[in-house]
Amino acid sequence: MTDLRIQKTDKIISSAFIDLVIEKGFDNVTVKDIATRAMINRKTFYAHYQDKFALTDVILQNILLWLDETLQKRVTLLKQEIPLSHAVMKLEVELQELMVNWRRPINALMTIPETKMQLLTGAQRTFSEQFRVFLKRPASELETAVIGSTMLGLITYYLQADDLPSRDELQQLSTSLTLIFGE
Repeated sequence: MTDLRIQKTDKIISSAFIDLVIEKGFDNVTVKDIATRAMINRKTFYAHYQDKFALTDVILQNILLWLDETLQKRVTLLKQEIPLSHAVMKLEVELQELMVNWRRPINALMTIPETKMQLLTGAQRTFSEQFRVFLKRPASELETAVIGSTMLGLITYYLQADDLPSRDELQQLSTSLTLIFGE
């Protein structure tokens, strides 16, 4: 288990970095800016991260790890044949965590073109892996693309709307998808 002081410093550094990326853009953020905002010295920053690119990678990996863990829970609910609208309610804690803890980091990373691609590719891979576990067979490229895009669309909606959809909205979405794709 990592020392709490190290965890606290990592959190402060990450938070300062995310705020600065949103405010100034990634290319305009320096380690000095991050250290100043985090109220640490540069030596402390370098004790935790090699550079701002390494910090970006750590944040990206944390997001993808959280996404994988959350999707594993969703696959468990799918195996129990729980409908989407009920599953969302069962995953409400994770969805609130998305809104509270991950919204700003994801939004910040989405402004960095190379990292945005890594995030989308990593999310797509995670969706594919979890979908394959649920299907108990390899998912086709079409299935992966459509399901992955749908999941990314839901996450994007949550992040942009800054609110979770209502039960009625989820029911309407489920009905619309059934109409489009059949049962």
